[in-house]
Amino acid sequence: MRALQRELLGIATPLVLSTASFTIMHFIDRVMLAWYSDVTAAASVCGGILSFMFISFFMGVAEYTNTFVAQYHGAGDRRMCAVSVWQGVYVSLISSVLLIGLKPVGLWVITLFNHEAAVQEAERAFFSIMLSGGVWLLLSCALSTFFSGRGDTWTVMWVNCGTSLLNGVLNYVLIFGHWGAPRLGIRGSGYATVISLATATAIYTALILRRRWRVEYGILRHWAFRPSSFMQLVRFGGPSGISFGLDIAAFTVFVLIMGIYGTVSLIASNITLAINMLAFMPMLGCSIATSIMVGQYIGRNDKRTAERAAYAGLRLTVGYMAFMGILFVAVPRLFFLCFKGEGIAPDTFEQVVAYGRILLAFLAVMGVLDAVNTTFSGALKGAGDTWFTMWAQVALAWGVFVPPVCLMLLVFKLGIFWAWAWLVVYVACLAAVFAWRFRRGAWKTIEIRETITPAVMPELAEEARPIEG
Repeated sequence: MRALQRELLGIATPLVLSTASFTIMHFIDRVMLAWYSDVTAAASVCGGILSFMFISFFMGVAEYTNTFVAQYHGAGDRRMCAVSVWQGVYVSLISSVLLIGLKPVGLWVITLFNHEAAVQEAERAFFSIMLSGGVWLLLSCALSTFFSGRGDTWTVMWVNCGTSLLNGVLNYVLIFGHWGAPRLGIRGSGYATVISLATATAIYTALILRRRWRVEYGILRHWAFRPSSFMQLVRFGGPSGISFGLDIAAFTVFVLIMGIYGTVSLIASNITLAINMLAFMPMLGCSIATSIMVGQYIGRNDKRTAERAAYAGLRLTVGYMAFMGILFVAVPRLFFLCFKGEGIAPDTFEQVVAYGRILLAFLAVMGVLDAVNTTFSGALKGAGDTWFTMWAQVALAWGVFVPPVCLMLLVFKLGIFWAWAWLVVYVACLAAVFAWRFRRGAWKTIEIRETITPAVMPELAEEARPIEG
């Protein structure tokens, strides 16, 4: 088990640093927008999460390329690693066209929640920019799987850290109008994010096209669209995208409804969610590492070690989130002080902190439960058990979570604390269901890799044999 934990840490450490840099990037975004004005502080999470809701349906499919690369790498099939990455790229390109058609729907959704006029205007601007730039997020996700799926998570870390730094600088320049740039406010934050994601895509493209990968993996020889491989990705990645998207959609409803109770409660919830990102994203890095290890060991037909890898990941994520939970309860004000600035009036800030103390207590409990949820759901996806995770996610999000929250807030007017308490219950249900599914072991019978034969792919049949040495 110790050897597994060392292997997991070797894969997870760069991913944790990578997701931490991504988290810090967005955290700084939110801090700067809070400094800018209370309107942008209220609008940033709502506009951002709504755009991410639409993108997440397609992102779940593009990111699932990671599982294919991991399993083919574990099986020693380099050429199918290359084929899988290209199909992820094609999924991303097709998805970006569909995203453009969804823009009017998102703008209409913003009007449904009747936020203050100035907040709505900022939400619409931020949403439009982020959705239009979604193609770069999808492409960078798909291209990065060539490295992360093979366990080369250090490359992913350096790219993400570099572009996160770029994003921070661009936010400083474009939000406040420094160094001769126009003062764009929330629009500047959106442009900074899109430019950074486009830069990440360009870097991944340049790295993948290096001579080493052209020779060893045939990256340029296997760029063609392959219907069977594409449909295999859609078959297993589609449920992952749907479950991810509908989970984000449920969470989006939760965030947007908060604005009905006024700007103070909306700011408090948004800041709490930004603080949650500090804890959640590194935990997600551990979960992705667990999924990669599960996929690689399944590719080697070693399902017993794959199972042990999942439990090693569980110990790591639960321990980390328990530590963060202690900090949330012990020093809640410390987390909120970062957001104190001229953009939010002192009396408003104190009201936000009063709300936030209670919300962080909920977050402390939810974090440990979410560690169980993300670890086991990631392990199941790494094994290809995406249809169960989809139906479970959909049933719990839209059967257990959203209807009660709407009743609490819209009908019975119970206040945001009841809604946050129910969020904890929802995450507990997810953790219980995915832990039960993993322990049952049905995932051990699933096969996602294609069987390459001369009749199916003659140009790959000779190459699709295990790597020797």
